[in-house]
Amino acid sequence: MTSYWEKASHIQTEDSIRLILTPSSTAQAFYFFVQEIGHFKTAFPYATAHEHLNSYLILYTQSGRGKLRYGDTDYALGRGDLFFIHCMDYHRYEAVREEEWEFLWLHIRGEAMEGYYAPFSQRQLPVCHVNEYSAIPGLMQRLLNIQTPRSNKTELISSQLIVQLLTDILLQSVYAGDKHGRIPAPVLDLQQYLEEHYTEPITLDDLAKKYAVNKFQLSRDFKQHIGLPPIEYLINIRINTAKHMLRYSDKSIQQIASEVGIYNVSHFINLFKARVECTPLAYRKEWT
Repeated sequence: MTSYWEKASHIQTEDSIRLILTPSSTAQAFYFFVQEIGHFKTAFPYATAHEHLNSYLILYTQSGRGKLRYGDTDYALGRGDLFFIHCMDYHRYEAVREEEWEFLWLHIRGEAMEGYYAPFSQRQLPVCHVNEYSAIPGLMQRLLNIQTPRSNKTELISSQLIVQLLTDILLQSVYAGDKHGRIPAPVLDLQQYLEEHYTEPITLDDLAKKYAVNKFQLSRDFKQHIGLPPIEYLINIRINTAKHMLRYSDKSIQQIASEVGIYNVSHFINLFKARVECTPLAYRKEWT
């Protein structure tokens, strides 16, 4: 295993803040938690470089200019710019000549971090711009403020704020192109079709033919706005309907499978078990 590596030139003002924290075993097991957090006022030649550090870093520029090198690319950082990176990969961030650079930063971890980082990293751009009305700077400042003095609520509140922060970052970057959150009419039409026709045999090829769209494009567009590809969405409708029947009817597993549009009962059981982590019969017994 390759070991952690760091190189730094720490040039920051005396009123800059750096807090290094040790999370409790409970926080490490169940929460999102802060490893380090700070507010720096810096100038050239301030620089920090890391590699093979098991941490996620979020840095927000409040004023001035800096620079991030991540992968093989340099990114200019100005007021309102934020970067979100996984520190296992080589990175270097630094002040630029003749510019003061002020920023908030935090290193965080948590069991569910990859679920937030993966959609951000798929943009293949570690930097996003935060609009002037964003709650992100305030959330980062609140995270810093509550670390001292600490109480028995600090880690729990920190985890809550980190979830809010990560959610806002994704909404401002990954979903920034969804104007006013509106879903295109063709996607809504397909969604309604699946809701109304889930008892019928439906394939992706059938849907592509119906809507006269390449099936891969159809699947991408639907997933972009709904969160699941159309066939996975269809399966979820069927599984959810089957759950209702299992709890509130005496119908057999075979009857339920047929009524939700899955005519091979073994296939239905496998689909159900893969998504619910128990068989339909076991699910029924849990609720009786």
